[in-house]
Amino acid sequence: MRKTHHSRQVRILLADILLLYLSLFLALVVRNGELPTVFGLTNHMRHFTLIFLGWIIVFYTAGLYRIDRPFDDALFAQRLAVSVLVAGLGSAVYFYLIPSAPIEPKTVIVIFTGIYAFLFWVWRYSYGRFRRSNLQRIGVGFIGFNSDAGTIVEELAIRPYLGYDARFVLEEERTGNAGGLLVVHDASDLRRIVDETDSDLLVIANETGISDKARAELFNLLDLKVRFIRLPDFYEMILRRVPIGAINEAWFLENIDLKSKHAYETGKRILDLLFAGLASILFLPFWPLVAILVKATSPGPVLFTQIRIGRFGVPFRIFKFRTMRVDRNDSSPTTERDARITPIGRILRATRIDELPQIVNILRGEMSIVGPRPERPDIAEELAEAIPYYRQRHLVKPGITGWDQVSGEYHSPSVEDTYKKLQYDLYYLKNMSLFLDVSISFKTVMTVLQREGR
Repeated sequence: MRKTHHSRQVRILLADILLLYLSLFLALVVRNGELPTVFGLTNHMRHFTLIFLGWIIVFYTAGLYRIDRPFDDALFAQRLAVSVLVAGLGSAVYFYLIPSAPIEPKTVIVIFTGIYAFLFWVWRYSYGRFRRSNLQRIGVGFIGFNSDAGTIVEELAIRPYLGYDARFVLEEERTGNAGGLLVVHDASDLRRIVDETDSDLLVIANETGISDKARAELFNLLDLKVRFIRLPDFYEMILRRVPIGAINEAWFLENIDLKSKHAYETGKRILDLLFAGLASILFLPFWPLVAILVKATSPGPVLFTQIRIGRFGVPFRIFKFRTMRVDRNDSSPTTERDARITPIGRILRATRIDELPQIVNILRGEMSIVGPRPERPDIAEELAEAIPYYRQRHLVKPGITGWDQVSGEYHSPSVEDTYKKLQYDLYYLKNMSLFLDVSISFKTVMTVLQREGR
């Protein structure tokens, strides 16, 4: 009943692919001054199809498929320009490495790049404006109201490009603040309000608090083709995290099935081993240089080791390049601008080079590439006492990177930050798949380049 992020991304991707081939066709027409022959077009498509895959990867890594961001602002145009430059240079390198290709690609690449960049921007800009238009806007009504519903209302207000407008709240008990929305106290008025506000999506924010009268009125709205969604599902769809305050044990029973993930976990383990092996070959020669820099800039060991909590609460020893001073270090949790971090340590953290020794943890099966970040046992115990369902994050292996790390926010080990971090961890726990893992891996590259997160 809902348009998910994934299905919308797939539709956008298909349109982009069609545009790639259309741009190639137009580039050949411009280059030759006539329609290409079937033989010539087929030859170009054979080589350019591989190039197009590279373009899609570059665009995805740059965040051009993030539908929780606008397509019609200056930042998107900037990302597009950089992505086109990188993809265009990559295309030139491809033909440089394969000089025997039976086509003349140099001029075609330049023309194609210009045509595709222009058509891509026009199509995405138009789509972005269309999403903001009244033709595509979806009116949202809330049945009940709480802090999580208030968070959604705030997010919809600052992100109109998502296409949702919060329009009213049904609050029979006349309590609390409804975020400035129209408040309906009598369930008998529900049908009229839904019609007057043109609301076709109703979010059930308080299932247990719905009166029999309100439930009957909601049932009678079915002929209006009104759609219904529970608050946790709508919250997850909009914010890509799970509202801890709006779920209970039943949510875990309905959404978490580790047995069905056996094939996924097998595939993930294979990818982990392949990644760890390849990373060892590529980066192991640089470890001595990093070790020298760490040792030369501050006294102490090269590696930092510490006990962390792994899957199912089993402790293990994590390995990292040391990024903090040893002297006057009370081992308290790291803060965003911690003075204990050495100058070389800041560089290692920003580039994630300090995480490389965790390849050993991956090979030993204690960690994965993607998963919730592992926490110290003492801190984990404190957080488990303060935050509901914190221990459930240990149902999966911890990872070098994760859904929280690519959220674009810095989260400290404080209770307040961990509460929000856990929302991302539970989202990953519910939706984990190889597709999501690959997505997080690409987003990690972009996060490192932009020096976000951590």
